[in-house]
Amino acid sequence: MSAPRLRHLAALVALALLLVGCGDDGLWARWSAERGAWRARRAVERIALNPDVASDRDGAAAAAACSVVTGRFPAADWSARLAAGSPHAAGVLEAAGRAAMLRARLEDLRGRTDEAAAAYEAVRIGFRGAETVSLAAAVERARLLERVGRADEAEAAWALIAREYAAADARGTVRDAVLDAPLYVARARRAGGDEAGVDSVLRAAERLYEGLLAGQRGRPAFPRLCLRLDEARRARGDVPGALAALRQALGDPASAALAPQLVLTLAERALAGVGPDTAMAYARWAAEGFGPGPRPAGLLLLARAWHASGRPDSALRVYEQLVEEDPEDLEAIARARYERARLLDALGRWDLARGEYHALASAAPGHPLALDGQVRVVRHHLERGERELGLAEAGHALRAMEELLAGHEDDSTQVRVGETRALLLLETGDVRRAGGALAALLQRYPEAPLDAALLARAAEAVETGAKDAELARELYRAAEWRAVDAELRDRVGRALERRADAPR
Repeated sequence: MSAPRLRHLAALVALALLLVGCGDDGLWARWSAERGAWRARRAVERIALNPDVASDRDGAAAAAACSVVTGRFPAADWSARLAAGSPHAAGVLEAAGRAAMLRARLEDLRGRTDEAAAAYEAVRIGFRGAETVSLAAAVERARLLERVGRADEAEAAWALIAREYAAADARGTVRDAVLDAPLYVARARRAGGDEAGVDSVLRAAERLYEGLLAGQRGRPAFPRLCLRLDEARRARGDVPGALAALRQALGDPASAALAPQLVLTLAERALAGVGPDTAMAYARWAAEGFGPGPRPAGLLLLARAWHASGRPDSALRVYEQLVEEDPEDLEAIARARYERARLLDALGRWDLARGEYHALASAAPGHPLALDGQVRVVRHHLERGERELGLAEAGHALRAMEELLAGHEDDSTQVRVGETRALLLLETGDVRRAGGALAALLQRYPEAPLDAALLARAAEAVETGAKDAELARELYRAAEWRAVDAELRDRVGRALERRADAPR
């Protein structure tokens, strides 16, 4: 179609919309704002597919697409129209708000955290008339701050969400982000040692959830509220109250699809705080009452309950039953063999335990539990002074890991297996190779979530044993960047200060 005909068609569409709107330009404005927001979303999504290869020109074009909408439909103007009762102002304001959100996300994609956080905050404040947009901006800002490790700011952002936004909109639809906000604040305060603050926040959260429950019976939000009530009560140590919340969810028609998971959760809660007999009842229900899907998880919980009740042989039989029943479910088999091996070891039946660890390594060689099992076998012998046996087991495991690394290209396997390989080298005293293996992982995967404690341990061993100051510094820096535990971070920081004047 030629350009003149396209312009003619657009004019006809505009005229039709104007006529439908009976002279009100709000309908045309809403259509234009929606169209502009759609174009902005397309532009930003193209960058989001691979931010690292997006050019400055792509970024400028996406930013311009967002600014066209926010500049043409200012939040203040359309908020005023909304307050004056304009029928289309809400739609225009929401579309402009989405464009402003996209502009903030563009800053995030560019790695400009401060600019993105400020932009989200501006949307939160400027678009309070479109509360859905304002809340979304507040949540994105909180998640951004959490993601980059600015814990105090993230806690404050979640606290603001809990304080300033209603937990349900005008139609009675609950807002999950607002329900989650106090739980995040409580977790953050507990991490900071503020137990009095934790209790206060959790009690307020309980009152919020309890107040919403009556109006949500039979609706999809009811079980979600009960699950949050369970979490709040459990965090306060109220295990009977947590169980009561889960039973309340289980009895509601809206929870039918969640029933297996609720029963499994009841079993876990009972095992942790009520007693193994109650846990057994729920575990059997999960294993036998809902078909094959939840059966493995139910059997695993049943075995744990038998163990907790002082009947380890019954637990061992359940683990064996699980392995025999569903040999294709590698995740369930890995967990069953691992737990069976640990229980056998605790009972002093080491030969059987070692056999289980070896069987697990053969069945699921790259699984985290299989890797941990191989480390446990080596440590068992080394801790008992059986160095030759320990070295033999380590050699077998290291050869298997090297074959696994050669045959799997995916990053998660490379990092997981590579880290375990370095740990085994460290356990057997091959300090230089252990440090070199970790340094190679860091070079290839600089953002990999390697264990900070392992990095610090390797750095200390390299510093004192291999006398390699540069490698030790590299490992200390990586440990400091990843350390969550304050004591570990301080120890690593002191080590770096000690090495600051060492020859480079």
